[in-house]
Amino acid sequence: MKKGIALLLALLLTLSLAACGGNNSTGNGAGNNTGNNAGDAAVAGDNTQPAGDGHYYGGTLVVATALEPTFYQTNYQWDGGVVYISHNILSKLCAWDEDTKTMYPDLAESWEASDDLMTWTFHLREGVTWHDGEPFTSADVQWTFESILEYGDQAYTYNYVKMVESVEAPDDYTVVFHMTDPCGTFVESVGDYQGPDILPAHIYEGTDPYTNPANQSPIGTGPFKFVEAKAGSYCRLEANTDYYGDGPYLDEIIYSFTPDLTTATTALEAGEVGWMTATPSFAEADRLANVDGITVETQATNIVQWTQFNLSEDADRPYVSDVRVREAICWAIDNQNIADILYLGYVEPSDNWYTSTVEWAVNRDVEYPGYDVDKANQILDEAGYERGSDGYRFELTYRCFTTSIFGTTDIPTLVAQYLDAVGIKLNVERYEWAVRSEYLDQNLEWDMCSAGGSRGPDPSSFANVWSYSSTNKSRYYNEEVMALFDEGTMYASQEERAPIYKEIQAYFAQDIPGYNYIEYSYVRPHGSEYINFFWAEGCGNAADHMLNTVEWTGGEYR
Repeated sequence: MKKGIALLLALLLTLSLAACGGNNSTGNGAGNNTGNNAGDAAVAGDNTQPAGDGHYYGGTLVVATALEPTFYQTNYQWDGGVVYISHNILSKLCAWDEDTKTMYPDLAESWEASDDLMTWTFHLREGVTWHDGEPFTSADVQWTFESILEYGDQAYTYNYVKMVESVEAPDDYTVVFHMTDPCGTFVESVGDYQGPDILPAHIYEGTDPYTNPANQSPIGTGPFKFVEAKAGSYCRLEANTDYYGDGPYLDEIIYSFTPDLTTATTALEAGEVGWMTATPSFAEADRLANVDGITVETQATNIVQWTQFNLSEDADRPYVSDVRVREAICWAIDNQNIADILYLGYVEPSDNWYTSTVEWAVNRDVEYPGYDVDKANQILDEAGYERGSDGYRFELTYRCFTTSIFGTTDIPTLVAQYLDAVGIKLNVERYEWAVRSEYLDQNLEWDMCSAGGSRGPDPSSFANVWSYSSTNKSRYYNEEVMALFDEGTMYASQEERAPIYKEIQAYFAQDIPGYNYIEYSYVRPHGSEYINFFWAEGCGNAADHMLNTVEWTGGEYR
């Protein structure tokens, strides 16, 4: 047992901690749609853990997680801090496998669509139980979807299920979804990283799902069971020995709420934690790679770091409301420099409005702003924005987080330097994650804001950013764009969807509601005493944060 664990023992009192760490990985992420039955994709194993299967059993993994969740499910409200925890507790119908380029079964074993794409039938696993011992059945899936549909736009995951007109459960292990219109991307939607988790009907039915106590002590079907959480301190999970998939091999996971990156990094070096969810600075990652007992892995993603412009009709932002200003800002920003200076070349500068993971949908005939200071100045000059005696044309406000899970909070600092060169004074205001709604939704006195996250397995998931959802901080809305996103879902093949998605990019180029900086890569430092982390490449689904395959090499090998 590493010496630092003793510090957590004092905090957690009765909790028994083992050593910390991690090791190798496999890839999983975002990709395309196969249309009909993908049920024969790779599937996790059964719920047995036989002796002699070549795994290490036992031990505790302590995880330093940067964002403390306010609740433990995201169907109704999104909380980016919870997914590292909730995806180990709750399960989805399916998820994306980067290796096979298909959706793989989770709670569903298989699925198929009708020829007209108006009906999707899912066949569920039998013998799965909730963590309280109650059987999992089609009634749980039906209630989950019907509840989200009932709450409509008030529910965060509504945009992932809104294409459903009705749900029926003809038997305990079959669910039939009837669509409002032909939908070829339904599987991608329900298996998306931010798509709906299946909740227990016997716990939620007849209650207000926003206030149900299970949101604070969730009951799921995943590889780990929720045990307890202490505000400002930790959350503890224990192994679900009845899990239907691979593992779990650990006895328990303890999430230590550690918002400060330096503190988390120090704890990792000291052996107090085995993994940190936030990415340290990339210079720190380089250093940690040479520290005994620490392994550093790199994981490509379909996550984008970007900015949104405040286009709200309720805000008086005279400069960013001018598309010429937004265009000039984009031309003034050096994405390659951001990638090189802040990320030491671990990431790629963005060169389109989607990501390279969906190259088949990218419209290369549409010009994406590059770095051209002269062009930015020319646009502003022609628009009539003259420089004052201080050298500035006008001022803007950029709001961003004080902390980040993406390795740096310095993008706005660099952006301020770039805009300074074209006569725009950028005032950077930082705020805590917990007050993001207050600073972005309730107070509209800002022009730009930091944003980041997964673009999902298909461009259709990108529609969520530009709809009436909590992720659309810009308040941008274009009826033609949303109609095209809806049209794209009416086809199962990439070949049919690609022209539609390419047309959407022409609108983005015209309207410029936001601007992508970089396509992100995770740098995953962890203790070397744990192996078989499953980093899902692309962060496209729940598997990205699942720890069911992790093993502690100090455990019992059998």
